[in-house]
Amino acid sequence: MNPVLLRLYPAGFRRTFGSEIAEAYQEAIEGAGPRARLREAADVALHALRLRLGIGSAYPGGRLFASAAPFGLAATAAYAAFNLIGNAGDWYVMRTAGTDGSAGPLLTLMNGCYLLTLIGAVVALAGRHLPGVLCAVAGTVGSSAGLLYPIWRMPPDLRWELVGFLLAPILIAALPLACPPDLRPARRVRSGAGVFAVAVWAVLLVAAMVVIDPLGIGPVLPWRLGVPLAAALVLAGRQAFAGIRSNTGLAFAATPFLVVLYFSGWVSTEEILTAVGAVAVALRMRRGNGSDTANPA
Repeated sequence: MNPVLLRLYPAGFRRTFGSEIAEAYQEAIEGAGPRARLREAADVALHALRLRLGIGSAYPGGRLFASAAPFGLAATAAYAAFNLIGNAGDWYVMRTAGTDGSAGPLLTLMNGCYLLTLIGAVVALAGRHLPGVLCAVAGTVGSSAGLLYPIWRMPPDLRWELVGFLLAPILIAALPLACPPDLRPARRVRSGAGVFAVAVWAVLLVAAMVVIDPLGIGPVLPWRLGVPLAAALVLAGRQAFAGIRSNTGLAFAATPFLVVLYFSGWVSTEEILTAVGAVAVALRMRRGNGSDTANPA
């Protein structure tokens, strides 16, 4: 085994299980091609990183990330669909009105990245976790990188204010990567044809929303974000909600939605702070009631 890979593990873990890891790695790559070897090396590196960060399945942090992963995927899918619907809706209105509806290279690139993100998140929710998450992260990085050009042309004081706008979607899309492999949700869709059908369904849902309501003036509530988010949560299924077993897990799972609502323009900073404060007060009161019950006067 490559000694560099083995040194990625914490020293204590390496001394105890180093020989077993090396033996398992050698068995896995024996007779394998370059792609399989690369995949095994990536698995070893990610496993070592999770152990160093304390987010393995044996740690509370790992279980916390596992419970929040489906909701990070749902938020990522909804945000990508929201942006894709907005851009496609503008194009559709311009084409219908007879004006120039051609999309520039940058807008075409952005839409392609949003589409890749949407499909990746949906595929991951359907049960192909790692390939789907990697596609979602790649699409999100691409869309954020595409926004660097117009943002860089803004005044310097405005550029730094938009750093969170670029980084937050990437962090949410990458959150499921911290989920330990043995805690990943069971496959919702078994066959490859079923996964393909789910991906097509997501694209058709976006297209239907553009055609039905191109101006985005349907319901007063956030229609363009709410419908994709509800669809993503349905795809995540009941098992995603069953994985939340603590107040901390609930707060952690809700964070991606708050971030998406903020950066899509549906909630303000004051509203988020109010919600966070209310949750903190409720948790403190519940903890206090629990201690009073445990230690009656």
